[in-house]
Formats: sequence, structure tokens, C-alpha cells
Amino acid sequence: MEEPIVIGKDKFKIGEDETARRELRVTKVDDNVIQLQEEVHGIIALVGASSSVNLKREELKNLIKVAKEQFGWSDICE
Repeated sequence: MEEPIVIGKDKFKIGEDETARRELRVTKVDDNVIQLQEEVHGIIALVGASSSVNLKREELKNLIKVAKEQFGWSDICE
């Protein structure tokens, strides 16, 4: 697996005096597979069998750019 590429970062308030940091990364796992990784600091992690990643419009644009330029997926959004 390749080194993750950061495509988004932000902070958000989760309490009166607490702020969480979020970082969204993408990694090429295989020729046809990419993995999104969302890392959140500042809140207690929940344990579960599934997870989801929320993408902002700008993060999706960055994801498409990385897929094309870094991973060679030139047929994305044709």
C-alpha cells in the first residue's frame, strides 16, 4: 500500500470547551481500489462493525484530482 494523501482537514466544536480535529486521507490499495481514511481526534471513539466517511464538495474534488494525477485513473469523470 502507498503512503496516504491528505485531501481534507478541519476542526469542529463537540462541546462547550472541546474541539475535535478531523483529517481525511486516501490511499491506493490496488489498481482498482482506493481507501478513504477518516481520522478524528478529540472525541471518544465508538466501536462498531461499519463506518462511513462524509465528504465535503472540496474533498471530493481533491479525491478526484488525486485519483487522476497520483493513481493514474484518467477515466474518472469523463
